[in-house]
Amino acid sequence: MKKWIIFALTITLAFVLAACGGDNEEDKTAEQDEQQEEGNTEDGGEKPDPVEITDEEKVDDGETVVSVNGEEIKGDRYNPAYLQLKTMNTQFNQDVNEDQLKKQTLDMLINQQLINQDAADKGIEVSKDDVQKEFDTIKKEGKDRLNTALEQFQLNEEQFKNMLRDNLITSQYLNAEFDIEVTDKEVEDYYKQMKEQNEEIGKLEDVKDRIKQTLKDEKTNEQLQKRVEKLKEDADVETMI
Repeated sequence: MKKWIIFALTITLAFVLAACGGDNEEDKTAEQDEQQEEGNTEDGGEKPDPVEITDEEKVDDGETVVSVNGEEIKGDRYNPAYLQLKTMNTQFNQDVNEDQLKKQTLDMLINQQLINQDAADKGIEVSKDDVQKEFDTIKKEGKDRLNTALEQFQLNEEQFKNMLRDNLITSQYLNAEFDIEVTDKEVEDYYKQMKEQNEEIGKLEDVKDRIKQTLKDEKTNEQLQKRVEKLKEDADVETMI
């Protein structure tokens, strides 16, 4: 898998984290994952119009927006995350108002911080060198695509590296904490459902690996949401905005 796809995974993960603990978002998240994947072509596709956030929506970079077990998250992380979610909601034609976006953003930041903290407690670490190495590889394999993505989401390199670090921590956390299995029967049942909806889907052996990965991702997301909810129950969380 090419490294620039990490950015798409970071965006997708944002929706998963924002959905944790909220209303049932599984169907919507799955649809967004599919649309995101379809949009991630090698040439980058059409360049969407940039989404702006107003002064009223922004928070001062140094202002604390939430405290998670004593660790403060400030506006310099909130603003890019808010814009990221607003952009993705706009692209997927989701009608979300400012209050909903603020809640989604805070939920995402809280949930990610809980994962980071639990990962650290379990000895999972991602160094600056790890992040820089990953970033350099992404840039080498798709500099133009990376620049387009940074421009679209109005991120500088440092902000992207912060998001990349979160994603790398979460990836290691998922691999270490969850042993997800997908049976052949589950794959076959899923294939039958797909076949009923689309007769031209192809033979099972041609799509088996993709189905298996989809089911694994769904199970992983479900387990991640359950874990985050448990962490949140035991956490000291104080929202400041």
